[in-house]
Amino acid sequence: MSAVQINSVPFTYIEYDSNARLWPGVRRAHDLVDRYQLVGSYGLFRRMTGVGGRPEVVIEGSSDAISWTEIEFMYKPGNLSAPPAAVTPHQPRLDWQMWFAALGDQSQAPWFTSLMHRLLQGKRDVIELIQTDVSQYPFHQQPPAYLRAHRYRYWFTQPKADGSSPQRWWRRVYVEEFYPTVHLGNTFLESMLSQYGLKDKSPPRRPSNATVAQAVRWVRSQARGVPTHTLIWTLIACSATLCLLQGLQHRNDHQEKNALTEEAAVNKDTEEVPEGPVDHSGKPDKQQTTEKEEEEEEEEEDDDVEGSEEEMEGKREEKDTVDDDEED
Repeated sequence: MSAVQINSVPFTYIEYDSNARLWPGVRRAHDLVDRYQLVGSYGLFRRMTGVGGRPEVVIEGSSDAISWTEIEFMYKPGNLSAPPAAVTPHQPRLDWQMWFAALGDQSQAPWFTSLMHRLLQGKRDVIELIQTDVSQYPFHQQPPAYLRAHRYRYWFTQPKADGSSPQRWWRRVYVEEFYPTVHLGNTFLESMLSQYGLKDKSPPRRPSNATVAQAVRWVRSQARGVPTHTLIWTLIACSATLCLLQGLQHRNDHQEKNALTEEAAVNKDTEEVPEGPVDHSGKPDKQQTTEKEEEEEEEEEDDDVEGSEEEMEGKREEKDTVDDDEED
């Protein structure tokens, strides 16, 4: 719990009121352990560089070079009313690269020229990097005839004087032109493509008919229109559900195995105990029968002994009688 509290300090920097309400002891604890990197927001460039706002490049498209429409990305700041997107654990690479491009000149980001070229061509694969739901792309029916890009600096809006929250999440200030107005066949665009070696040199390859390639294309077609972070969380939830079901199945198998083991042990004990009801003495019928037979045999032996003694006594009496007669 203490680690969570300490870790909350850098997350409150974007909201001054929350940071001010932190317990001073938590802030002091964070200052003590910050150099050891024991807690913190681990990730790619977890701290935004730059001072005086967040630089962002905004691309605009037009069909007549008079009225312009901003092209909004799914994740990076653009629309002033759009809240910051929750994308964890997805890392939106194109949106991230747009921020890197805004830190310097367009000549330091050769890929940006290729992006402008593909958008003018209306390449669907590139459009889906900007908006997974192509219907949200302002030029999904027809590619723009003209494109340009400007650099702005963004800040979070502040609460109003009465404490209420503003309607917009962001405020921005125009800085400069980042990329001039271009169209297909434009001299500047063609020279940049040639300079960076980005011109189409050969016709596109025919799609492979291999099983793996077909499977990948099928999966991608099914996932079209689903935001990437939603897809990742869905896969994580499915994996967690499968692990849970597997754990429950393993638990049930273990319980059934224990029950069978106990039942086998009870059956074994039952087989070892002699059958038959038990009387008050606690001895089974068979044991009682054996003891009874032994008692009867002992009684018969006693009777035989008594009979023999009586016979011998009778013989002695007869002998005494004979002897008395002879004397007379």
